Amino acid sequence: LFADEYQVRDFFIEGQLASDEKPSWGNVMNARGVEVFAWGKITPAACQYVLGCTTERLYSAQQTLKEGGIWNGQFGSDINTSNVIAVIFISTGQDPASTAEGSWSHLTSELDSETGELTMSLYFPSLPVGAVGGGTGYRMQKEALGMLRCGADGPGDKAELAGIIAAFALALDVSTSSAISNDTFTASHMRLAHGEVAVKL
Repeated sequence: LFADEYQVRDFFIEGQLASDEKPSWGNVMNARGVEVFAWGKITPAACQYVLGCTTERLYSAQQTLKEGGIWNGQFGSDINTSNVIAVIFISTGQDPASTAEGSWSHLTSELDSETGELTMSLYFPSLPVGAVGGGTGYRMQKEALGMLRCGADGPGDKAELAGIIAAFALALDVSTSSAISNDTFTASHMRLAHGEVAVKL
């Protein structure tokens, strides 16, 4: 009926307008997945005790990282959210290739000059996740979804999973930027991943 009305002669099922498995401005403007926002606040005392730096130093590092990302033409303004997305996507049966489109995110930091408290938020315009279908039916992936309380096939499971991913991603961005702030970033990589451990192996 539609084809007759508009005299459609032929069509292709895919025209690259969905940005499936690819980052695009289209997914930022019109979410193909779940739009989600996570935020948190840390006091100067907690920041110094837990993260080993002042809130002022952490804020300065995050602003520097944001500026560098802008100069580099980076999509979004995050530090390393793709790490969290990739590991949770694989462990919960999501499409791993969709990490490319889902990792667009924006980290915002606000420092209260009076109290010294630092508020940080992370915005994902489109996280392509699901709690049913595809790889979510595999035993291990289904178990992982259950551990996150997102595997009951409920109507809110998809949004819940997106919120969990956003919260973990924000935590990792805070952790990474604090490691850069307190000068433990390189030493940690050398000790745990790329240096001493590799040499011993």
